[in-house]
Amino acid sequence: MKTNLYTAVFLIMIAATNRLNAQSISYTYEHDDPFDIKNFSATIDPFFIDVNGHNGYSFGWGARAEFMAGKRLLVNFDMRTGFGTNLYRKSNENTRNYFNMEGGLGLVLVNRMKRKNVPIILSQTTSGNTKTTVYIKGGVPANCRFLFALRGGFLQYTNSLNYEKIADSLLTFNDITYREAKTGNVFKDTISDLGTDIAQVGGIYIPAVYAGLQFRRIRNLLIDVSGWGYRGNMMYSDFYVDVLFAPLIGIKDFKNPDGTTYKVKHQETTNLGWRLGWFLRKPKDQGFSFKLEIGSRPGFKAPKNTNVPVNKSNMYCMMTFGLYIPLKIKPFYDGE
Repeated sequence: MKTNLYTAVFLIMIAATNRLNAQSISYTYEHDDPFDIKNFSATIDPFFIDVNGHNGYSFGWGARAEFMAGKRLLVNFDMRTGFGTNLYRKSNENTRNYFNMEGGLGLVLVNRMKRKNVPIILSQTTSGNTKTTVYIKGGVPANCRFLFALRGGFLQYTNSLNYEKIADSLLTFNDITYREAKTGNVFKDTISDLGTDIAQVGGIYIPAVYAGLQFRRIRNLLIDVSGWGYRGNMMYSDFYVDVLFAPLIGIKDFKNPDGTTYKVKHQETTNLGWRLGWFLRKPKDQGFSFKLEIGSRPGFKAPKNTNVPVNKSNMYCMMTFGLYIPLKIKPFYDGE
């Protein structure tokens, strides 16, 4: 009984000591204005990877740009091109290289600021597998900005296409099924003495429009902590959800070395898709930028004889890493 009492008193003393240490930390505000940010950003992405059902994977480089044109308008541009597109060969005219480009606008409906406590890390140390973090207990009151916008735009996407990933009962070559094409001469080099097999790979092209919601949070806090120096909490993050509509699902015609051209079609396509995305960067200084996107592109319907609601070949996950370069330019719109 006494042991339990001593343990409880000891824990209370430790908690009281921590509280006193937290209360003894003093700091002064150097900057706390989430509206005082660079309204234009350009991002160079030296590396991205897109894991998808069309060809397995693609990786390459890209570029992005975004402009906050006043308080009510957002402008964005995003481009990615592959230098490591799986199954793509420049010598194989049946295939396409990975390419994705989009541009859009956002109409800001909510643009408000709220005072709330945010965490401030004072130091972090690692010893073996143990990581120790010292922070200001309870956080520091800061001005936090929140934006909510309706967004929309256009995009175009190309990639190589692995025919084996598509339901062979729905994929046709001049009105014969993929299974029949494999047993016939469609994928045979009939003009070669060796009769070698031809890669069963094609290309896909999807132009689309998108519309959705965007949520943005901005923190721009910098304080001078007594005994610790300058510390801050600067965050610029976006989350978005979009619905995609593609009026056309284009599959490239397949050409045999003997000159025969096969019209490739998928008997049942879906024009709708969706995506969720999140990206993070700093509001003032250049630095690291990260973007993550998952979704299902418009494309192929799932076979009717299965219980799967979507065709897995439409699914994808994309991550990109880049260098964020902010600039302050005069907005062309500054409405309330």
